[in-house]
Amino acid sequence: MYCPKCEAENPDNAPTCRVCGVQLSPPPVVSGGIVPKTSGLAIAAFVLAVVSVVLFPVGLIAIILGIAGIIVIEKSGGRLTGRVFAVLGILIPVFVLCLVFVLMILLYPALTRVRNQARGTACMSNLKQWGLIFAMYTDDHDGYFFDRQADQEGCWWMDPLKPYCRDNQRLLFCPEAMKPYAEGHDSSFAAWRVGNDSGSYGLNAWICNPGQQEALSVNQAPVENHWKTPKIKGASNIPILLDAAWPESWPTHNDNPLAHPAALWYGDEFVGRGLNCFCIDRHSGCSNALFMDWSVRRVGIKELWTLKWHREFDTEGPWTRAGGVIPTDWPEWMRNFRDY
Repeated sequence: MYCPKCEAENPDNAPTCRVCGVQLSPPPVVSGGIVPKTSGLAIAAFVLAVVSVVLFPVGLIAIILGIAGIIVIEKSGGRLTGRVFAVLGILIPVFVLCLVFVLMILLYPALTRVRNQARGTACMSNLKQWGLIFAMYTDDHDGYFFDRQADQEGCWWMDPLKPYCRDNQRLLFCPEAMKPYAEGHDSSFAAWRVGNDSGSYGLNAWICNPGQQEALSVNQAPVENHWKTPKIKGASNIPILLDAAWPESWPTHNDNPLAHPAALWYGDEFVGRGLNCFCIDRHSGCSNALFMDWSVRRVGIKELWTLKWHREFDTEGPWTRAGGVIPTDWPEWMRNFRDY
C-alpha cells in the first residue's frame, strides 16, 4: 500500500504511513476478504430517477426500487453498497413531484383562462353557424322569421330551423353549459330542457313574426313590437340568440335583475323570465350573442339592458347609466361587472 501523501510504500495492513504518519484507508472488505459490490437495485433507482426529470411517471418506479435497494443493502451484511444511489433514487422523484405540484398551482389560473377562452371561442362559433341557419331560413321565407317560437304542442324555435342544421344537436349547447339544471348544475352553467329538446341558447322572442292571436296566446306580447324581419335599421344592436337559461324570452326595459343567479329557478321550475333569462354569468361577466345583422360578439351582463330587444325597448331605461342607475343599485353579484 502506498501513502497518498508521500507515496512511501507501507505494509497492506498498516494503519498509518511509516514515513509521514498519515492515516491510511484500506479498501473495505468483509469477512472472508470479499470486496462489497454496488447494489443493482440502487443503480437502477438512480438511473430511473434521472430519467424521471423528463418522464415523471418513471419516478414512481425509481422510488420503489430505491426503497427496495436500501432494504437489500441493510440485509446484505456489508456485501452490498450503493446506499447513496438508492437515496438519490428516492429523493430526485420526490423533488420533481414537489416541483410539478408547485408549477401546477402557479399555472392553474392561466390554464383555466385558456380553457375558458377556448370554450368561449367554440360558443361563438356555434352562434355564427346559427346566424347562417337563420339567414337561410329568412331567405327561403320572403325575408321573414317564423310565425312564433312556441305553441301549446311544444313547438320551439329550434323546430322550424331543423331542416337547415341537419338535426345537429350539439349546436344547441354552449360548451360551458352541456348538462341540465336538473342534474345539479349551477344555473349560469346549466342547459335547459323542454320535452325531448335540450340546449343552452335562448331566443329573443321579439324577433318572431306572429299573428295577433298567436302573440296573445303565448305571452301577451304586442304584435307591433315584434321585429318580424331582419331587414331592419340598427340590426347590429338587435339580439337574436344568446347564452340563456331558458329557450326563449320577451325582455322589457323595466325587467329588474335578480337578487341572486340561483333565483332563476324555484325548485325544478324556471321563473327567471324577461331579461333575467339571459342575465347569467357564463363567460366571465359576459354573454355571447348573435345579432340581427348575423354578427356575433360578447355582450357585458349589464349591457343587456342597452340592446334593442323590441321596437319600443328603451335602450336608456332605468337600468342603464343614461337612465340614472348607479353601481350600488345592482344586486351584489353584479356590482363588479362593467357598467353601460
